[in-house]
Amino acid sequence: MITKKTKLWFLLSCLFMTGQFLFIFPACKNQSEAQNEAIDIRNSFITGASLALSAEKIKNKTENQAINEVQQGGASNTAAAISAAGSNAGANTASGSTASGSSVSSRGDSLSSLSLSSIRSGRMVSIGELNPVNYNTVDPAILLQMGLPQYQVSFIMGERFRNERNYDRALTEYNRAIAGKNDYAEAYFSRGRTYQLRGDLNRAFDDYTRTINLTRNSAAAYNHRGFILAQRGDHTQAINDFTQALALNRDYGDALYNRGYSYRVLGQYDRAIEDFNRLIRLEPRNAAAFNQRGTAWYYRENDEQAIRDFTEAIRLRPNYALAWHNRGTAHRMAGNTSAANADFAEAVRLGYR
Repeated sequence: MITKKTKLWFLLSCLFMTGQFLFIFPACKNQSEAQNEAIDIRNSFITGASLALSAEKIKNKTENQAINEVQQGGASNTAAAISAAGSNAGANTASGSTASGSSVSSRGDSLSSLSLSSIRSGRMVSIGELNPVNYNTVDPAILLQMGLPQYQVSFIMGERFRNERNYDRALTEYNRAIAGKNDYAEAYFSRGRTYQLRGDLNRAFDDYTRTINLTRNSAAAYNHRGFILAQRGDHTQAINDFTQALALNRDYGDALYNRGYSYRVLGQYDRAIEDFNRLIRLEPRNAAAFNQRGTAWYYRENDEQAIRDFTEAIRLRPNYALAWHNRGTAHRMAGNTSAANADFAEAVRLGYR
C-alpha cells in the first residue's frame, strides 16, 4: 500500500529530475550551437576543390575581360581587308576592333591567358584550400591567427585588391609579399598580371620571366609572356613561349588560340588551322576559334571553307559583328555580292566600324 510519505518522495523526485533536465538541456544546446558556429566559420574559409575551381574560373573570366578593356583602346579598322588581318596582337585579334554589341568570352578575340594555379602551403593552413571568393571579405588578422606567415597574408590581400581592380593597393601587397619571400613565384606572377591589367607590359613581362626562372613549370607564365611578345610584334618568340606552355599543358586552350593567332599573322596558315582544329575539339562552342580558323582559310584562298567557319561563329554568337564582317568579305571575294552586302549591313548594325 502506497503511503502519503511515499507519494511525497515520488513527487519531489519528479520535480528534481525535471529541474535537472531544464538546466542541462539548454547548456547542451548552447554547446552544440557553439560547435556549429565554429564549423561555419571554418567552412567560410576552407572549402572543397570544386567550389574553389568554380570561383577561380569566374575570377579568370573577370580578369580577362578587364585585360581586354585595357588593350582595346585606340585601334582602327581596315574595311578593305578582313578584320582579323591586323598586326595589333592584343586588341581583338583582328586589327583591334570590337563590336559594341558583342559579348566577350573568357578568351574573347584577344590573346589571353589563365591564371596560375598552385598549392601554397602555410605553416598551419593550406592557402590552396581558401575559396578565392573570400579574398574579398577575408580579414588579414584572422589569417595571421590561423598561422599564415605575413608574406602569404600580403599575397592574399593582393589577390583581393586585384579582384576589386584596386591595382595600386594590390601592387603594394604583392611587393610586401615578395619582400618577405624573394623567391615567391606566385606573387611575381600575380604582380605581373596586375601590371598587365594596368597596361604596364614591360614590368609585366619582367615578372613573368621571373616566375619562369623560379618555377620552369608555369604554363600560364609562358602563355602570358608570349602574349606580350605577340603584342610587341615578335610572333616568332611568342610562338616559342606558347609552345612551351603547351608542352606543360597539352590541352591549354588559351595557348592554342594564341599560338594559332601568331601562326596566322606570320602567314603559316596550315599550322594556324591545326591549332584552331585542336582548340575547337576542346571547345566546340568557341565562336572566336571558328572566326580565327575561318580567317586562316580565307588567306589560304579557300573562301568556301572560310564562309562555313564564319557562319558557325555567327550561329554560336549571333551578335558577333566581326564574324559578320569577315563573312561578308569572304562572300565578296567569292563573287556573292548580294550576300556580302547583307553581311556588311548586319555588321554595321551590330556596331562594327
